[in-house]
Amino acid sequence: MALHLALGINDINFGGRKFFNHMNENSNLITESNFSNPVPPDKKPKGGLLLAILLGLLTFIVTGVIALVIAIPFFFLGKVSESFNPIVIIAGIFGLRELGGFFAAQFILILFFALLGDFGTAIISWFINRSKKLATVTFFSALIFQIIAVAIVLPATLKKSQETMNAGIEREKSFEQYATIGNVSFETQEPFSESRGINGKLVEVSLFKKLVIVVPISVSRTGIYQVNVQYSDSEIGSTPMKDVKQTLNVGDNTIKVEFLSNESREYGYVSPKSVGGTAQIQLSYLASQQELLDSLKSDNTTDPKVLQQFMKDEGLDQGVNSNPTVNKFVGRKEVQF
Repeated sequence: MALHLALGINDINFGGRKFFNHMNENSNLITESNFSNPVPPDKKPKGGLLLAILLGLLTFIVTGVIALVIAIPFFFLGKVSESFNPIVIIAGIFGLRELGGFFAAQFILILFFALLGDFGTAIISWFINRSKKLATVTFFSALIFQIIAVAIVLPATLKKSQETMNAGIEREKSFEQYATIGNVSFETQEPFSESRGINGKLVEVSLFKKLVIVVPISVSRTGIYQVNVQYSDSEIGSTPMKDVKQTLNVGDNTIKVEFLSNESREYGYVSPKSVGGTAQIQLSYLASQQELLDSLKSDNTTDPKVLQQFMKDEGLDQGVNSNPTVNKFVGRKEVQF
């Protein structure tokens, strides 16, 4: 009996060891099959590459959002001072000047926003794919998509801008048909004389208290016109610019611009003919904003989008404001007497 019990216990012990040994062998097989050849973290399915490339299209949305977020503070600061305008800031940093510098600064700002958009798109790709390589693919994909978009859009934009510019030039040139400057002459009034030292001698010089520049104008459209005149000669140098506004009717008209003695550094004027006097004249038409607005609305030959841009340029997109007139160039003339 005792012998049988001992043999039974031995069988149980042996069977238990066999069971646990079998379990250990199975677990070793599982462990070896799972961990003997680990998958590299950057090794993704083939579809991941295509997804990374297509994610580059998000750059157009991401760039817009980033530009909007950055631009909002500058928009409100720009209301306080023009110096907060990002284009003005960039122009100041790079020393860009004049109109060409303005466009260069604008290009730099757009390029900056585009690169930020590409980086933002790459970050989104990394969150989705958890792969630096695929994020890099997305960055360059976004950059290429932007270059392609610029290559498609830029020529059309330049063409449209050129058309708008040409239409604007033609529209501005139409004001030159309103009037023509005739043969300009002068009048001298209120003569007097004074002694002046010339070459070590006192000499009596004939002067005039008033010099009048007479500007004849032939008008084809009734309206308010403004004449700006500046006079200069070898004796007094240049006078300040003077302007005269006057309503002119269709036909021949004359505007006279007076220069007084206290406007001359010599407190008087010598006859322009004796000192080679020169008059510079500019003629402008003072168009009312309502007149310009009515003219634009009645224009059936120009593209509506171009007309809309004209209205914006003239400040008429919000309707007529308190400013009653807009100066439109009609003509310019320089006369030596």
